[in-house]
Amino acid sequence: MSEPAVPGTEGARGHELRPPVDDRKVPWRVFVCVGAFVAVIATVYAATSYEEGGTVMLILAAVLALWVGSFLWLKQREQEAAGETAPGEGGEGGEGGEAMPEAEAAAAPGRVTASAGPPAREGPAGEVAHYLPHASAWPFAIGLGAATLANGLVLGLWVIVPGAAVMVAGIVGFVRQTRRRD
Repeated sequence: MSEPAVPGTEGARGHELRPPVDDRKVPWRVFVCVGAFVAVIATVYAATSYEEGGTVMLILAAVLALWVGSFLWLKQREQEAAGETAPGEGGEGGEGGEAMPEAEAAAAPGRVTASAGPPAREGPAGEVAHYLPHASAWPFAIGLGAATLANGLVLGLWVIVPGAAVMVAGIVGFVRQTRRRD
């Protein structure tokens, strides 16, 4: 015989869902493993190829991956020291990744919602919260303009001018959309 299902632990098709898992260790472990792997590859490459450019790029890639991994590891330790709970471990407030009800989120001090308030306001700890639109094509225009401008540095002024124009138009459009809260 099976035990009766606890409300909220059964999926739409009747399959039981597992309780939430604390997976905050996964990102830093992935970055550390990738960094260590690339460091080993850089060592083998340096010993066998005698080519400086590729060796430097592999070492830089390893250092950057290890840097991100160590940052994420330190942030996790900081959160554990502050006593923040992981999803499913209980505790009050949405700090551990739990979703805050809409009414509570709208009433929370310092929270910026899409419906009210200025584009930026001071949060509970003094940090400034900024509003960004949910979906926008303007970042694509900014990236396209920047890429065209960078190619123009190689090809000449006839590519720099249109690239700069597209990039400026993208920045202006994005700022206007952000201020209108579209």
